[in-house]
Amino acid sequence: IKVSWSRKECFKIQTKKTHFHAKTVLFSTGSDWKKLNVKGEKEFANKGVHYCALCDAPLYKDKIVSVVGGGDSAAKEGLLISAYAKKVYILARDKLKGEPVNNQRVKKNKKIVILEGVQVKEIKGDKFVKSVVLDKKINNSTELKVDSVFVDIGHVPLSSLVIPLGVKVNEDKEIIIDKESKTNKKGIYAAGDSTDTKYKQAITGMGEAVKAVYSIYEYLTKEKVLCSHVDEG
Repeated sequence: IKVSWSRKECFKIQTKKTHFHAKTVLFSTGSDWKKLNVKGEKEFANKGVHYCALCDAPLYKDKIVSVVGGGDSAAKEGLLISAYAKKVYILARDKLKGEPVNNQRVKKNKKIVILEGVQVKEIKGDKFVKSVVLDKKINNSTELKVDSVFVDIGHVPLSSLVIPLGVKVNEDKEIIIDKESKTNKKGIYAAGDSTDTKYKQAITGMGEAVKAVYSIYEYLTKEKVLCSHVDEG
């Protein structure tokens, strides 16, 4: 899909099979999880490798789980998973950099073990994940037995469609929107994980989309938008 300016205040949306015109565009393209890009990650996706503890942590009741990441979200994911798993390893590339309150909660949690200064080099298993290979030894071995790997190293917003239109994005390439889901460009709106809003959940994205629709309705009813749907050939 490609979106471009067709003429003043009019957009052209080009797909593989056809194209059409619109007076407004709402981008809700979401984001993708950052990947470790190590051997075994693709092979064991949804077979022990996961990217959302809220979604999949209940699958690992009384199991040994690893969380890869060193930010606040990794700390919170570890705490959530500990409600189900019997043991949780947090594998941080540097030091654990969560919010002080979450760091303290993690350190006080007897189920959680923090391993700092380690990187995952490979994920191993048969039908499901059995272990991770680290870049340094832990207890005289570079292989750590785990039943799953939750990757929590951030998101990549899918904002490449809007950037050529002159829509402002922040340093993380998230689409900048206001409280009404408007961007800096008239007629362009955005909602969900591709935006610069703090909370990245389906329910918050739906709320932003509802606000965007109301904003679009108000824009179309109050302003005369010059846009013809005539085929350009």
